[in-house]
Amino acid sequence: MRTRYSVLLLGLAAVLWVVVNLPASMLRYVIAPSFGTLITPTGTLWRGSSQFVTPLGVQAKLQWDTTLWRPGANFALIDAKTSIQGRLEPSLSNIHASLSGQLDARTLAPLLAQYDLFVPGIFDLQPTNLHFSAGRLTMLSSSQLQWSGGQVRYILANRRYDALMPPLFASITARDDGALEANVTLASADAAPLLILRLNPSGSIYLGVTRGMLRLANYPWTGNEAETELIFEVERGLAQPPT
Repeated sequence: MRTRYSVLLLGLAAVLWVVVNLPASMLRYVIAPSFGTLITPTGTLWRGSSQFVTPLGVQAKLQWDTTLWRPGANFALIDAKTSIQGRLEPSLSNIHASLSGQLDARTLAPLLAQYDLFVPGIFDLQPTNLHFSAGRLTMLSSSQLQWSGGQVRYILANRRYDALMPPLFASITARDDGALEANVTLASADAAPLLILRLNPSGSIYLGVTRGMLRLANYPWTGNEAETELIFEVERGLAQPPT
């Protein structure tokens, strides 16, 4: 009996050794193209790296390190001053992801430029826990994001505007309808929102802009609405770079 168990364990160990030493390029068949593409991956499934490009044009270097004692993988996204650290843990029904770190605005530039928006600075993301299940993204708890501020440039109605923006704070929560919502304020989550940004389950983006945000963005507005009143509300699909 002991011999049989020993052979079984050795067989399992051999299978695991083969799997984790498969080339990193095998991950291309695991990651859905709608999520991202690996460019010139190197290493193995156990430990490797690759340039990671999303359909939105955002890209960064991806590094991973698989763990067997606790099934999953530690990962890092690196680009310019971007340094996002995280972990993925799959299960039978979902994938749990945790991440935190700093995101350089230059990493987001290809996406923001499609909306004629040019933003400097650093986004500091606090620990965030997510669930991917049946094509749906949910949050386990609220999170926070701090932007360092800086000189912003944008184009609206074929006219260019410039504004020196102060640091901004965003509280990110999950709504009951499955949408992820960020309420942007000047100082803390307790302040009235200046801007509401919402990612809907359908993939569309909702943007609500208040009178206070227009003032900060140096946009001319002659109305006498309260600072907290929504002036613009827009909903559209996420832009993708032309092919």
